[in-house]
Amino acid sequence: MKNKNQFKYILILFYSLFTTFGISQDLEATYQGLKETINGPAFKISGGLNASLLGAYTNADIRRADPFAWRLNGQVQFDLYGIKMPVSLVMSSRSTVFNYQLPSYTFVGLRPSYRWVGLHLGNSQMTFSPYTLSGHGFQGVGIELKPGIWRLSAMRGQLKRATAKELDHLQQIDLSFRRMAWGIKAGIDTGKEHLALTLFQAADQINSLPFDSLRIKPMANLVMALEGKKAIGPKLFVDIDYAMSFLTRDRNSLERIPPPRFWQNKKGLFDFRNSTGIYKALKTSIGVKTNFGNIQFHHEWIDPGYRSLGTLFFNDDLENITASSTFSLWRKTLNVHANIGIQRNNLSGFESSTSQRVVGTINATYTGVAQLTLNGNFSNFSSTNRLRSLSDPLNLLDSIKLVLVNQQMNLAANYTMGNTTPSVFSAMFSYQKGNAIQNDEVQITQQNQYYMGQLSHTYTFGPKKISLTSGIMVNKYKNGQLNNSSMAPTIALTIPFWQDQLKWSTVFSYLHQSAKESKNTGILNWQNQASFSWKKKHRLVLQAGLISRWNKSGQASSFLEGRGRLTYFWTF
Repeated sequence: MKNKNQFKYILILFYSLFTTFGISQDLEATYQGLKETINGPAFKISGGLNASLLGAYTNADIRRADPFAWRLNGQVQFDLYGIKMPVSLVMSSRSTVFNYQLPSYTFVGLRPSYRWVGLHLGNSQMTFSPYTLSGHGFQGVGIELKPGIWRLSAMRGQLKRATAKELDHLQQIDLSFRRMAWGIKAGIDTGKEHLALTLFQAADQINSLPFDSLRIKPMANLVMALEGKKAIGPKLFVDIDYAMSFLTRDRNSLERIPPPRFWQNKKGLFDFRNSTGIYKALKTSIGVKTNFGNIQFHHEWIDPGYRSLGTLFFNDDLENITASSTFSLWRKTLNVHANIGIQRNNLSGFESSTSQRVVGTINATYTGVAQLTLNGNFSNFSSTNRLRSLSDPLNLLDSIKLVLVNQQMNLAANYTMGNTTPSVFSAMFSYQKGNAIQNDEVQITQQNQYYMGQLSHTYTFGPKKISLTSGIMVNKYKNGQLNNSSMAPTIALTIPFWQDQLKWSTVFSYLHQSAKESKNTGILNWQNQASFSWKKKHRLVLQAGLISRWNKSGQASSFLEGRGRLTYFWTF
């Protein structure tokens, strides 16, 4: 009852703040736009396609890639009298990686639109709010309507497909039931002010796995959310995002009889069971506009156990009280965005320990000298990264891994010398500290630290604008079991021919790896690429590379590998 009253009071507050919204349509502009559309070409097509053939050879005992594979992807937009239909396509042949048969895949997404009407068909992605549907792709249908200040979004489709046993054993990919979902978001948006209500539901199909699973339980979820922004005078605004999540962690658990009193007349929308919990998330912001920048004050509360099945992962059991500002100094040569505050956990008081820490992010960019650019950022806010390897020829797996990054720091500098023959010096340093996420749980024992430093120099010379790049990169990786370091010097040469229609580049690098309590490893990597373009719409790229790895611990882990790829790009 308490959660229901909170949602009701917040809704009443925002309706009182939003006094009057009017719809104004510029009929003359609409008529002129229709006239220009009808008088123009009836049908237009634009976009691009690329097709790749891949080949691989290795003398290793375990093959890392198929001897032959193909891929096709593209983005095409059709336009018929202003009705736009973007089509995205990704296809691949079946692949063998480390003795596993990965299935071929095809992803097709259509997003037709006309003026304020948009559709999502096939494989697509929509975002309602951070606490409901965000960052999660689906296969199904969706619609977005934006007439005037009115906004309406809706979707229905499959969030996850049931995974097979073989796929589960590869790279510890999680088992999952087939998960279906639907959602709707409606509201108003004037550009400066907005108000929206969201209803999102997702449920696992109990019989979607071809075998009985004891490791995971089928889940169900209903999320209701309210978000809005209201300007109070010319320099003050209020922003709010509130969500209430009803999460059933096991659909096979017994139904709760009777259900909560406030839900007794809503049976059918969501069934309460003994494993159902009610959680809330709330974020409010107050912003002030000043002459030198903006200042905002934020408060975020996420209940322990809060989760939406429309997100990949969610940080719960935390309260953030922060202030942020964006401003410029020294005649706008230094641009700074800073965020600082306090974060604490154990909001319920049931945990054995409570932690409280100062959190913050800062990003600064300096452009005071024409030849010099400096950039630095630091953050110890927790963020979730989704790592995917699709295009890297050395990582053919469609690997999906969630990593919780707790601390991150990046420093970069670029300095340019000369005009006719420019010379560019670059330096970069990066640090990350994080944990892996498996089965929706943070693996504290798998905490890792990653350091990376890089120096490079690029020199362009001659009438053909030949470029020569040399550099060195140093990495260090540490976790509970590993302490690895590597150093990789690199040299690259690019030569253009025939007014840049043909370009040839070659890259040679040597990677020296050393690990605690093991022998050193060396990897020679030689990559070549030839690119030929004609008529500004066609491009043919041939890539060929050779990788040789040696290991002092024995010949078993040493190998020689060759890779090749032929790709045709067509832009129209």
